[in-house]
Amino acid sequence: MSSESETAIHSTVGSSRLVRRMWLKRLVLVAIVVVVVLKPADWLLGVLAGSHRRHLLRLEPDVAVTHRSGEFDYVFHTNSLGLRGREVAESKPAGHRRLVVLGDSFVAGVGVADEHVFTEQLARHWSQQDVEVINVGRAGTSTIREVTLFRQIGQRFEPDAVLLVYYLGNDLAEVLEEETDQELADWQPSGTLRQLAHFWCPNTYLELAMRKQRSRATDANRKRTEAEVVAWIREEAIAAAVDADVAEAHYRGLPEEVRSRAEAGQLPGYRYLQACLDPQRLRNSLDPSSEFSTKAWQRTRDHLDRLKQLVESEGATLVVAVIPDASQVSEQALAFNRTLGFDVDDGWLERPGRTAELVADWARTTGVDLLDLRPVLGDTAELSFFVEDGHCTSAGHRAIADAVGAWEPLRETLGIVGETDVDQ
Repeated sequence: MSSESETAIHSTVGSSRLVRRMWLKRLVLVAIVVVVVLKPADWLLGVLAGSHRRHLLRLEPDVAVTHRSGEFDYVFHTNSLGLRGREVAESKPAGHRRLVVLGDSFVAGVGVADEHVFTEQLARHWSQQDVEVINVGRAGTSTIREVTLFRQIGQRFEPDAVLLVYYLGNDLAEVLEEETDQELADWQPSGTLRQLAHFWCPNTYLELAMRKQRSRATDANRKRTEAEVVAWIREEAIAAAVDADVAEAHYRGLPEEVRSRAEAGQLPGYRYLQACLDPQRLRNSLDPSSEFSTKAWQRTRDHLDRLKQLVESEGATLVVAVIPDASQVSEQALAFNRTLGFDVDDGWLERPGRTAELVADWARTTGVDLLDLRPVLGDTAELSFFVEDGHCTSAGHRAIADAVGAWEPLRETLGIVGETDVDQ
């Protein structure tokens, strides 16, 4: 090879290296610019979208979502706050009294149309006496987040009374699953790349996480193949630090009829998912062992005390109503929970359980009036709970509305006189 050819080759190689270096520098520069620009853009997103607050409260305003299963078919509407119920101005009119109702999906009215939710029935009936009812119920919440809901939303309505609805079917278990405000503020995703993304663009990360969560919630109740259901269960098991093989085996061990209804979208996904992930969940909620109740109740009591202090600091009165699990009033519901693989006890139909006793004891020692809704929900002409879904039916909501409407401690606080029966 001639020296001229070698020179040309070396020149070409050198030129290629220069081009690569030039493009590498440009790519690095572009990456730096993108990273630098993303930070203020993420901050602006947080300000405009309220990402952190929305992630904390997880409320979707002004939506109309069809809820359909083998037991119900209705449209779930939310108001401008992302809550169930009519719009109510924050400023309280002179001479009016207000009741804020805190709780989970039973207060949000999952399972029934807007007009059948017990808070709406009370609002219609008491409007004649200038009493307004504000529904501050959010599905999937525990006592922990209910304190946050009151502080962030409920207290803005200047309530005279606050009714906390405690659900025996999962509130004690969920208090160990839901983060406190501080725990949520300190939360970090798993994995180095995710942690870096969350550190640099926390609002964008939360927005994407909330979008994924909504998509997963929607998918849980649509028609799916067996493979899709199993994949979903395994994914949820891994996220919950549960053995995915055990969770899958539990699902495959369910009766064929139950699996068929699940895959057809006729059985709410959360019902069989909970059984697959934690068959002890119902027992831990209703009638837990001393070990479980000790750690869960301490966390619950701390937040009950915090809520009482917060409510009373606003000049309002805190009262509590306790909703039983369907397994405590319905033999059919108890049998279905056993079919799903939950560890259940026939004695629940006869006795209140350890959690109910703990809540009642707290109410007595703190001077908070408590309404046990188990008797009225167990004495309705029609089923008060959906057997498979586990939420209250329209008949159940009517029974709750009647019981709350006739409850003397609350009537006295709100200055209600006259008829106690709530009109339809």
